[in-house]
Amino acid sequence: MDTSYVNQKIKYKLAKLLSKTIYWANSTVINEKHLWLKNQLKHCGKGVHFHGNIKIIRPENVVLEDNVIIGENSYLDGRGGINIGQNTHISRNFVIHSSSHDYHSSRLPYDDTYVFKPIIIGRNVWICTNVILIPGITIEDGAIIGAGTTVTKSIPKLAIVGNQPTRIIKFRDCEHYQNLDSQKSYGGISGKELNKKSSN
Repeated sequence: MDTSYVNQKIKYKLAKLLSKTIYWANSTVINEKHLWLKNQLKHCGKGVHFHGNIKIIRPENVVLEDNVIIGENSYLDGRGGINIGQNTHISRNFVIHSSSHDYHSSRLPYDDTYVFKPIIIGRNVWICTNVILIPGITIEDGAIIGAGTTVTKSIPKLAIVGNQPTRIIKFRDCEHYQNLDSQKSYGGISGKELNKKSSN
């Protein structure tokens, strides 16, 4: 028997076993971190779900209502306060700042003082990948924020926003939105139908 083939097969099996072990250990650590973060929040509703690595600064100032889903590699700066409404789904690489350096300060380019402004995200909002929110904005119910958008001003109800600078592209169908909302037809993880009993 060819020993090089046997050695390759053994190496492959060991590498596969090791990668499964590392994946399991990493997943366990991430899940424990998620549980810890949820317990640190000012309020954490039912069905809140984090994917992958998430960083939340000052979680005690962050409110996540029921069925909020936040994608991997997201960063939430809660120093100025963050409130995210029910059934809001946020994709990966999301950055939200509720504080910023004060450029009217005693040093250039800035000193160690901060300006704090809360971020409010309404219900049933869909935020796509690589979105940045600056301090003090409100995103009203049912809005959609397109991929790669930096949101620099508040967004009205049902608006679909995208590109740079932030602009309203169009509005969602109001009647369709209200029908789905009144029927409590909400999507869970990956948009799958959320159990209506658990959303009450």
